[in-house]
Amino acid sequence: EKAKGDDASAAATTNGTAADAVTEDSKKDELPGYNIPIFTEEFLDYNKGCEAELRQLRKSNTEYEEQNAILGKHIDTMKAAIEKLEVETVQQKNNNLALQQHLAALRTKLAASFSSLPLPGTNETATLENIDSYMAVLHSIILDRPQEHEALIASVREIANRLEYQG
Repeated sequence: EKAKGDDASAAATTNGTAADAVTEDSKKDELPGYNIPIFTEEFLDYNKGCEAELRQLRKSNTEYEEQNAILGKHIDTMKAAIEKLEVETVQQKNNNLALQQHLAALRTKLAASFSSLPLPGTNETATLENIDSYMAVLHSIILDRPQEHEALIASVREIANRLEYQG
């Protein structure tokens, strides 16, 4: 205590009164975390706890950085896959459009070619509006009773041959 009193009086002579020095010392004692004397068992235990917490935080930080790196690679892979799928989607759309145009042209040719061939029993002829159902009925007539419709089969073959040469 005497040394503390000497320090207080020395501070009083340089900075002001002895009461001011005592007030400063008591303020330092009131600050949380600064009230632990160095190299005591209490300080060493406190320091070990802080270092253990720091190690744990560094370990967690490293794990998070590794996870972020993995997720970053996964994101890059997913972006590449998305770009590839977008290219494939455009290609498929173009392919579908070409197929639809080809189908429309084929329907037009079939309707024009079979317009002069009426279906037996209904006398329905092929038009662009009914070409799908016309071809389905024609197919079933030929498959169900081919002997009864040999002339129809010959006409269909002749029309199909003309389509191949025009094709």
